[in-house]
Amino acid sequence: MSPSNSQAVSRKLEEASVWVNAGLQILTGSLDSQSILPKLASYSLNAGGKRLRPFLVRAACEALGGDPDRAVHAACAVEMIHTYSLIHDDLPAMDNDDLRRGLPTLHVKYDEEQALLTGDLLLAEAFREILRTPLGPSRIAVMASRLASAAGPAFLVGGQYMDMYHPDRAGMEWIGRMIRGKTAAMIRVSLELGVLSSCSGDDLLDQISVLGDKLGFLFQLTDDILDVSGSTEEMGKRVSKDAEQDKSNPVSMMGLEKADALADKMARDIETELSALRGDWSSVSDLALYLPHRRS
Repeated sequence: MSPSNSQAVSRKLEEASVWVNAGLQILTGSLDSQSILPKLASYSLNAGGKRLRPFLVRAACEALGGDPDRAVHAACAVEMIHTYSLIHDDLPAMDNDDLRRGLPTLHVKYDEEQALLTGDLLLAEAFREILRTPLGPSRIAVMASRLASAAGPAFLVGGQYMDMYHPDRAGMEWIGRMIRGKTAAMIRVSLELGVLSSCSGDDLLDQISVLGDKLGFLFQLTDDILDVSGSTEEMGKRVSKDAEQDKSNPVSMMGLEKADALADKMARDIETELSALRGDWSSVSDLALYLPHRRS
């Protein structure tokens, strides 16, 4: 990928970050609570991150000529669920991480009990947020249903369970199912919510869902590559975790060179498939081509 394209992707990610951050600040500032949990939620939400999922919500909506203002509540909801999952994933009972996005994890800065409750708050409020989408009730119901499915036991929660209770010998089929749950589902639903927010692409949902799963696998693949070849400073979190815990992933199964080649091929394939769809999917294509070359 050329430096100019890489800069364009970075610029679009930043634009989406500013867009969704404005919505998140309004949201967390309006939370009514008898505790400091909204403050803790703000700490984790404002810790940074790529805002990849909100970017995809916005990009999919705009690809079909939709108004991104109609998609911002869905983008906020997706980011809240993603952040809740990270807070819980970092807890000592799970991955026991002390660094996230270059900052102390929430349970390290405060304590485990408050981190657990903050995650609960973000999960619950995410669904209140998506219900604020300025569209008809039947469309909002479809959006909330798809988000609940992606975040539930068949996908995000189930994939995290698989990752926690990793078999001694995991084949590529098992690894693929785990990734489809713990990573790809929230990337897939981000694209789906963007399409639904556009109100003009329902006929593309099945194709977008398939491409979302492929993009999610690509993202996890490049994350696993960086876990081997990157640094804590670049990633903003501890690296080499899977190797330390003797867990299998695509890189450990096929080796770094083949994993790099697969990432490049997947990115090109996704670009080709997106180019065949109605609408302007260049922002999502550029992201796919960028992922094999990212360093954070």
